[in-house]
Amino acid sequence: MVDNTTVLQACYLAGSTDFQQRVPDPSQHSVAQVQKFLFQPMNKKYRNEFIDLLFNVFAVQMVHQRMYRNPLKKKRADIDYGTTVQEIALDFCKAHSYKDDWGHRPEDITNLLKVYRPTGEVAYHSVNRYDQYPISINDMELRGAFQTPTGLNALVNAVMNVPYNSGEYDEYQYYKQIIAEHEYYHGFYKHHMDARPNDETTGKEFLRALRMYADLITVPTKLYNATDANVPVWINEDERASMVLYLEADVKATLDVDTLSSVFHLDKAESPYRIQFIDSIPIPGAFALLTTEDFWMCADYDVSTEDFRNPQTKTTTYYYTVIGMYSASPFVPAILFTTAEGTTPQVVTQTTTGLTVTPATANVARGGQVALVASLTGTLAASVGAVGSVLQVAPDSVTYALTAETAAGEGEEEGEPLQLDVDTYVDRFGILHVGSTVPVGATITVTLTTTYVNPSGETTQYDATAAITVTE
Repeated sequence: MVDNTTVLQACYLAGSTDFQQRVPDPSQHSVAQVQKFLFQPMNKKYRNEFIDLLFNVFAVQMVHQRMYRNPLKKKRADIDYGTTVQEIALDFCKAHSYKDDWGHRPEDITNLLKVYRPTGEVAYHSVNRYDQYPISINDMELRGAFQTPTGLNALVNAVMNVPYNSGEYDEYQYYKQIIAEHEYYHGFYKHHMDARPNDETTGKEFLRALRMYADLITVPTKLYNATDANVPVWINEDERASMVLYLEADVKATLDVDTLSSVFHLDKAESPYRIQFIDSIPIPGAFALLTTEDFWMCADYDVSTEDFRNPQTKTTTYYYTVIGMYSASPFVPAILFTTAEGTTPQVVTQTTTGLTVTPATANVARGGQVALVASLTGTLAASVGAVGSVLQVAPDSVTYALTAETAAGEGEEEGEPLQLDVDTYVDRFGILHVGSTVPVGATITVTLTTTYVNPSGETTQYDATAAITVTE
């Protein structure tokens, strides 16, 4: 422990010029001489400065190193203006077809002037912690601290560690409460396990799930963010270092002793996430949380220490004030491991039944155009809940095959096959262009064939035809 001479010397060097000129230099005078000077009735000015130095300078420089620190602490930049932070997350925008022949359609102009506003969601986080930790020291206690070789250090340690440690411990509880409130107000994606990992078998099952999610969250998805947040979230490959696994003590011990130790070729350093112990996750059944450091929306608004001197009681009271924002982002991947019921993602199954084309018949002048609208028909069924109104049977993509025949002559049931030139074709927007050399009365038959491939079963192709008659 630091002795009184060292403490006095540290305060002396940090003091004002007047303090250094008046107060005996501890390196050249005894502790008793310095004490006698400070407690003389006419020297209260220097005694008060010494008290401030002792608790505001020395405490920070020497005692601060032995303070309790919140193990979950992850702070963003301090809040300098206002008391509310706005967090915005944008959804992906829809792809539109590129048109290299722009300007030939009436809608081209209107589309050019259309406003494509981004869609997304907003979360607001406000300053919500207003804590103050007062602690008092009187002159009698300060005078007594000079009587033992390390008394000043012990006094500072006893007095100043208390508010700092209290603030840090309370902050640790705030962080845990954030997890509980996030579940209550938003909801985590939950992975169910039949039992907490407590042996090699359950530990390896848990490890397999962790490895799976560590890869899955690198792909944009709306599944692993807050259940009420409808925006895609992900982390990039070079951001894996920001992943954190919060583990309760017994589960962490199981992984260290029963699981990782049995996998002799696996180095813990190979884990794609940082493991952080947490004494309890305040959600029934939960024992682990995999997320990123961006989950915490926490920032300091004001952290300060001020003092007030009461001459009536000869005490100086120090006020350690902590004002800050403590919240969580709903727009980051976060997976909760629990023995309670897990999240059942909605799976929509599409069953196709056919293909239609509109119009099925039409008259088009030579050199004209007609739009052919293909629609894949079928049904949608959801494994959980109802199918949203925005979901449709898709995709409607098709290929086109064109044949033609001349108009039937008098007394004939059908005309002769007709070879079409390159001016008659269907473009990638489904527009049939009729060449100017196609004879009047000819019939162009367009056969549409689906390109949809069933990703989880047998694929059935469907055809539909449109008969187009050429007019003057």
